[in-house]
Amino acid sequence: MIAAPPKTTRRPPKYVQVRDWLIQRIAAGDFSAGQPLPSEHDIMKRFSVSRVTARQALDQLRKSGQIESRHGKGYFVARPQAVARLERLQSFGEMMAPLALATRSNVVELMEVPATREVSDALRLEPRTPVTRIVRQRIAGETILSLDISFFPTDIGRKLVLLDLQRDDVFLLLERKLEVELGYADLTIDVVEIDPRHARFLGAQPKENVLRIQRLTIDNNGRAIDYERLYARFDAMKFKVRVPRN
Repeated sequence: MIAAPPKTTRRPPKYVQVRDWLIQRIAAGDFSAGQPLPSEHDIMKRFSVSRVTARQALDQLRKSGQIESRHGKGYFVARPQAVARLERLQSFGEMMAPLALATRSNVVELMEVPATREVSDALRLEPRTPVTRIVRQRIAGETILSLDISFFPTDIGRKLVLLDLQRDDVFLLLERKLEVELGYADLTIDVVEIDPRHARFLGAQPKENVLRIQRLTIDNNGRAIDYERLYARFDAMKFKVRVPRN
C-alpha cells in the first residue's frame, strides 16, 4: 500500500498576512481609534511586499470600516461602530463580531431597586416591585460605545449578578447559563438629551444629544424578562434592515 503524501499547509496570501497583523494590533489596542497606521512604505519594508500588496491589505480594512484613509495623511484607525441588524435579536458581541474586536463590559452598578412606573409597566409587574438594575459600559477594543441600563425580574437578576457580566453578553448568559429561551424584542429608537449622571460614563457632554434604544426582551413563554435603555453617541452605532417590497 502506497502511503499518501504528507499534507502541506498553504500559507495565506501576503496581503492577508498583512491585513491579519493589522487587525490583531488594532484589537490589542496597539493602534487605538484616531491613531495613524504604518504607512504603505513601512508595511512594504516590514513584510517585504509590493506597494500593491500593502494597499490591498489596507483597502480591505477600509472597506470593512476598521480604518479610514485621509488624503495626503495616510490611514487611521476608525472609531469602532456597532452594526445592529434590526431584523434579528443580537447581543453586543454579535454586533461587533464582523470587526474582530475584543468586547467587554465595565459593570458600573448592580443593585435591587423598586420598579418605577415605566419599568413595572414594561416588565408587567406591580409598581414598586423590586427589580435588579444592572448598568454597564459596553466597550470594543478600548473605546466606550454605549451605556446600557437594564432591569430584570429578581428571580433572573439575582442569578445574573453572580455570573461574568464583564466578559459575557447577557443574552448568552441567559441562554447558556440560565437556560432561558429568548423569543423576540420590541425596540424603540429615538434621540434624547443624556442625563448628566450618565454622560460621564459615555464620554459625552451633559445634556448632549445621543441615541437611545429602548428594548424589551420577551422569552419563548411570553414573559418580559429584560427591559433596557441603551445610550450611544451618534458615531458609535449603525443600523441595517432588509425591507421587502411586499
